[in-house]
Amino acid sequence: FMTELENYKQQQLSHSNAWSLWRDRFNAFITNITTPKFGYGLGMLVVGVLATTVFFKTKDTGTSEVQQLSSQVKEMREMLALSLLEHPSASERLRAVSYVEEIDTVDTRVKDALLTTLNNDENVNVRLTALETLAKMTADPKGREGLIQSIAHQDSPLVQLVLADLMLKMQEKKSVRSFQQLLKKPETNEAIKDKIKQTIHQLS
Repeated sequence: FMTELENYKQQQLSHSNAWSLWRDRFNAFITNITTPKFGYGLGMLVVGVLATTVFFKTKDTGTSEVQQLSSQVKEMREMLALSLLEHPSASERLRAVSYVEEIDTVDTRVKDALLTTLNNDENVNVRLTALETLAKMTADPKGREGLIQSIAHQDSPLVQLVLADLMLKMQEKKSVRSFQQLLKKPETNEAIKDKIKQTIHQLS
């Protein structure tokens, strides 16, 4: 019996050491995967492989270790999204925004990056996609406030319309002041001004 017990301990120790070594290698790799020398496709492949690893590890690994690995995969997804939001190609930035939607719980860094994209990206489609993604996170008070403040920054009629509809859907009365600021801007489209006036009236 003692021999069997000792063998079991050695097996557990071997498994623990192997897992620790794998985890350390993962930690080293995660810091490098988003550098320019790595392509987006490779990054997605790595995330997919690691996500699959998490699934199969649940069969022979402790819960805490699986949770830790899952957290690291989530972090990698976020790092890839943040990196791609800075990409000069609009199509890659669009891909980054859509990739954020695959993250179950988005942290503050990513939300702030999406708000920055919404306010500053030169491509209207990227801004619209960022807005659609942020619209799904309005349960967060900070996210709602960021959307309200974003209203006055927008120069695209399409983005302005979507924001007006979103504020009506949320019944966000705090947005009235931001819409009033938008009305004062001479460059705001006249047709959009009519929509904004209706929005202000319905929220007041």
